[in-house]
Amino acid sequence: MKQLLCFLLALMAYFSSFSQNTPLMIHSEGGKLFLTHSVTAKENWYSIGRLYNLPPKELSAFNGLSLEKGLSIGQSLKIPLTSNFAQRGSGGSDEVFVPVYHTVKEKEGLYRISQQYDKVAVEDLRAWNNLKANDIPKGMNMVVGYLKVKKDQSSLASSGIARIGSPVVAKTETTTTPQKPVQEPVAKKDDATKPAVTTSAATSNPSPTNTEAKPQTVAATEGNGDGIGYFRDLYTQQSSGAKLKSENGQAAVFKSTSGWNDGKYYALMTNIPPGTVVKVTNTLNNRSIYAKVLGEIPSGRESEGLLIRVSNAAAAELKVNEKEPRFIAELSYVK
Repeated sequence: MKQLLCFLLALMAYFSSFSQNTPLMIHSEGGKLFLTHSVTAKENWYSIGRLYNLPPKELSAFNGLSLEKGLSIGQSLKIPLTSNFAQRGSGGSDEVFVPVYHTVKEKEGLYRISQQYDKVAVEDLRAWNNLKANDIPKGMNMVVGYLKVKKDQSSLASSGIARIGSPVVAKTETTTTPQKPVQEPVAKKDDATKPAVTTSAATSNPSPTNTEAKPQTVAATEGNGDGIGYFRDLYTQQSSGAKLKSENGQAAVFKSTSGWNDGKYYALMTNIPPGTVVKVTNTLNNRSIYAKVLGEIPSGRESEGLLIRVSNAAAAELKVNEKEPRFIAELSYVK
């Protein structure tokens, strides 16, 4: 009998350890985000609350149960992601952030996933998951946020980090973009239109740092929106010897942390290969930018009739009226 008891205790310890090391998978229902937890031996509302950094009362209410009612081994609980869910910042000295994952489904892109989970920036998703390309395989477990827990109260803390990292997309693309093509088109354009800009951009020391800074310098000083953007030279490379397609249609905006300082504008277009660079012109003022396509426009009523979505930094450069949900854009790209 004693041996059987020891075996059962060891088995429970094993499954408890297994559950702690299993990745935290996120779920969404009615706009509410949550995890799931299977109750193990000796757990109660208070111990589970400490595990996930939640007040027991909030935990029981989310499950529609009473605190006075006991829990059963194997019972499944929903763990709400509210104040304990983070996508930015640093924890306190007694806190860490544990990664929370989403399993990629068929035809899901980064933008659609970002909108599903509190509109987290696409650049953050790429940085957290070490993505160098825009394509994401079906079945991939992708980090979409972090569970904030107390070090001395949660066994989940062993897999946590002290600070949520910032995006590194700009660094990745800088190392893969040739220096010379970036310099020459900027110098030629500025020689013909803005000599003052040519002096600051073309005659400086062509180090990697200065090369990346050029789109920012032009965007900040040229101010006419005529072909602005870090991806202008990539567009030139793509269109060299190729036939361009031009079309007009409705455009809208999506939020992004990129482009404000480096001119790296992004876009969403359906049936256009990711990586394609599109020249976008606001037909109301003829201002233009160059944006790289990240993926398709998500389906939904708010996207009906849209030809393109551009990042909010791109929209600002195009001088789009913030009060208008859409504007008419002229597009030019290689298809």
